[in-house]
Amino acid sequence: MNRRGVLGVALLVALLVAPGSSQVSQATPDAPLSVYLTEIVNATLETDGLFYDCGAWNVTGNVTIYNGATERVFDVWLPIWLDTTLTYLTPLSVSEKPSYAYVEVSAPGASIPSWVLNSYPSSGFGDANSMHWVHITELQPGDRVVLTYSIDGASISTCPPIRVSETIDPEKIVDGQTQDIEINITVVNDLPWDVSVKLRKILPPDNGPSDGWRDAAGNPVFTSAGTPTSGGSGLSTDGKQLNWTGDGSWPDGWFTVAANSNENLTGVVVRGTPDLSEVGGSTQKVHMGTIYLRFTLARAISGSRVGYLYAVGDADFEAKKEQDTSTPSTWYETLVVYDTSGTFDYEIVYTKLWATTTANPEGTPIAGSENEQVGSPIAVIGPGEASASYQYGPFSFSSGSVPKVWAEFRARIERDETYGWMNYTNTTVGVGPDGRSKFIVREMIWVVRGYLVKAKKEVRPGPVNNMTCITIELYNAGEWMTPYVEFYDLIPLNFMAKESDASNESMMFFPIEMLAQDADSNSPPDYSQVVTGLTGYQKGYLWKTYPLPAPQMGFAEWFDGPGAANVKTVTVTLADGSTRQWTVYPVDGSTINVNGTNYAEGSTIAAGGTDFLVSWVQNTLDTGAGRVVVSAKGTYENLNMDVYNPVVVHYCVIGKGDYNLTDIFVVGVDPRNTLDATAVFMPSAGVEFGAATFEQWLVIAVAVLVVVGVLLERRRKSPSQ
Repeated sequence: MNRRGVLGVALLVALLVAPGSSQVSQATPDAPLSVYLTEIVNATLETDGLFYDCGAWNVTGNVTIYNGATERVFDVWLPIWLDTTLTYLTPLSVSEKPSYAYVEVSAPGASIPSWVLNSYPSSGFGDANSMHWVHITELQPGDRVVLTYSIDGASISTCPPIRVSETIDPEKIVDGQTQDIEINITVVNDLPWDVSVKLRKILPPDNGPSDGWRDAAGNPVFTSAGTPTSGGSGLSTDGKQLNWTGDGSWPDGWFTVAANSNENLTGVVVRGTPDLSEVGGSTQKVHMGTIYLRFTLARAISGSRVGYLYAVGDADFEAKKEQDTSTPSTWYETLVVYDTSGTFDYEIVYTKLWATTTANPEGTPIAGSENEQVGSPIAVIGPGEASASYQYGPFSFSSGSVPKVWAEFRARIERDETYGWMNYTNTTVGVGPDGRSKFIVREMIWVVRGYLVKAKKEVRPGPVNNMTCITIELYNAGEWMTPYVEFYDLIPLNFMAKESDASNESMMFFPIEMLAQDADSNSPPDYSQVVTGLTGYQKGYLWKTYPLPAPQMGFAEWFDGPGAANVKTVTVTLADGSTRQWTVYPVDGSTINVNGTNYAEGSTIAAGGTDFLVSWVQNTLDTGAGRVVVSAKGTYENLNMDVYNPVVVHYCVIGKGDYNLTDIFVVGVDPRNTLDATAVFMPSAGVEFGAATFEQWLVIAVAVLVVVGVLLERRRKSPSQ
């Protein structure tokens, strides 16, 4: 019998593609019939080392159905699940298709052919009615259909779940001065899956016309590649590019950031000289380079997924009938299915044979002729199998007339990368010029034109139980003299400040001649004003200083004891902006040694045309630890007076009852042109404080001083004002 000469045959072939989380594939398809779901995170973030601005970010999804076989497939039905709780900027739609193909996208709940829905898996793939369905009439060899959608990233999370954060020290630099900037980079993975990562940081080019950096070769430039916790880091030969990859070269393999974890690159150093005249001359943020983060993972960030793919492919089958030669009323029916695709393995999942007395297949079946089976699968046939055919029957039945035999079968492509289907799902980030993925972080740094006030607060245990001593140092690290400066400190509840005391616990200000307003001329205590009525605080103290000169700057240092064994190297700045390195140690509670020469408290040190005042040598240095303050001297022409940089406040407090020691970590100073204050000393948890209840010193180790107010007169018409 001619296999195509079938009497009364109905044919329906279903080619199914089941989803899976197999390996990532971004280029050439790996299976003859491939489905790719790729999501691209489009994000340009900005950080200045302190604040992290995610801005608007989005996810663009691409679903590609590619026919890599040498034969066509047709009547394709593809279900796609999208999370309806997210905000879609662009709905699922067709972005690319062959001209001959008709492609329709239906929303969830649309009418789908029963033969598709009846073969949909009962579990593991969600409700078929919740899927978007894509119907493709035909897909010829080598052709593809691409569907796209886009999602507002904010509906997934405030920031992308994979991101880069930075710390920058210092957070602000001074215009016109060559400075080293230490950068720590963290790659954060908030996803529950491991992520493969590589990163490049590129500095602004040399001689940029308007980038805020002085036009000079190697400005700015990396001087250290830092130390990574995973992978390797390295620099380009010109020092303009930092690579954080598998081994520090570019391009190179990935390093892994584990699920819900992060990896760090610490100690990266950039050296540069800013030039604000290129960008208007005023204090502002300038661009300090761009980070390109590339990552990949075998998941879709939005949770989108693809279900089974149904299609009709090449197959032949026979519906055979045979009359018994000895008993003419006995008939035999047989279904034979042949895989003629040359490419695909078919899983036969449904077969049916029946006979009628009329030419209508929907007529009443002849008794005993109806035979049907369902399985997952019943059999596998195809080019990759030993058998390329499957026979169902023969089955016998009785009929007094010549019957019409009908046959139906359904099959699906087997899950096999060589002879079947595969679903590839991976997530990447925006595609760059080199065809690789990029995730962009713009880095900014404050460059200050004029003065730059830096407040540093140290907290140490006092000499008796429940006593804590505070030292606040105020520097001008800029290039101009400041106006008058007001800064303040708060005393928490259940603390009492020792304003006036015979010992070093008194509230003292150094050098005292810099206190522009003294609330009590019978010093100590040395302060300008007391602030009351503060919620959660006993009171606040405010100090108003005369202008701090610049660029000349001295130092304030803590020494663990007197003598040369405790020597330190300090950096001071002269009036011409140059710096000097001094070796310093306290001799006793009233004298220090600088570069081999002794200087008493109150005396002057001359260096390179700049005078430095030994403002304070703490008398505890007679036998133990204490502080030394040396202030650079300048002239405030408006009042024809000497002014100094830095100035220092020192006082102690006693805690009573139930108090929160961490509340001490607050200091107020102008936040716009200051370096943020930080706690630089964390006392040991082993220090004995008596019986009062309080938050442990260990808590202080993670406390950061909060900038809480703006109390600075801004008279910046000229450096002398």
